[in-house]
Amino acid sequence: MRWFLLAIHSVFKNKQVLGLIPARGASKRLPRKNLRQINGKPLIYWSIAEAQESKYVDSVVVSTEDIEIKQHSYKQGVDCVIDRPPSLAQDESRSVDVVLHAVDVLAKQGEKYEYVMLLQPTSPLRTSKHIDSALELMWAKNATVVVSVCETEHPIGWMGYLSKDLMMDEFLDNLTTDLSNDDDRASYQINGAIYLAKTSTLITEKTFFPTPGAYAHIMERSDSIDIDTELDLDYASYLMTRRARKFT
Repeated sequence: MRWFLLAIHSVFKNKQVLGLIPARGASKRLPRKNLRQINGKPLIYWSIAEAQESKYVDSVVVSTEDIEIKQHSYKQGVDCVIDRPPSLAQDESRSVDVVLHAVDVLAKQGEKYEYVMLLQPTSPLRTSKHIDSALELMWAKNATVVVSVCETEHPIGWMGYLSKDLMMDEFLDNLTTDLSNDDDRASYQINGAIYLAKTSTLITEKTFFPTPGAYAHIMERSDSIDIDTELDLDYASYLMTRRARKFT
């Protein structure tokens, strides 16, 4: 097993892996979200720290338009902070465009990477072990893309859309299972923690979801919380504290 892990390490170290953390200063639903405190540290701290702990990530880079986030990132020791243009710091800005901008800026500085991993700061419970196992899955499957998922809380057959007046006609028409839930297949959802791609694929396809060649990296639900509200912050803090107690 040791030779296998060393071989993987060699593969990734020779091909160069970029860990990119996109961190806007503006956020509507939870203002200044990426700098909100969780267990005594800004939210962005946890993604930077875990990326720095990875065995395979060669450079940890932050993309932001915010001076305070930029200052914190350099204080925490990131390799580079990319000044994101205002046009890519809007609510409707696509993450893949932020990544492509960063890759282009770094390439012009002579920094080229075989793989790029998008690590959103809103996933503070994602660890270096998750990062490394996603990269190992990429290598083992010769994948073009690896995206993290977790099991859904409820079967997808129970989910659907409602009309604005709350009528359930469309919802019931699309219902794929009855409420007994006797289907033993697990269903999964994207959890937002890890998006990993070959840089060449990303540049060509301009998406983290090309087909074929995309694989799922499964994470526990307890590691998959995505920060969007005050309640999310509180829950993530509780889970982080519980995890720390478990390993002390």
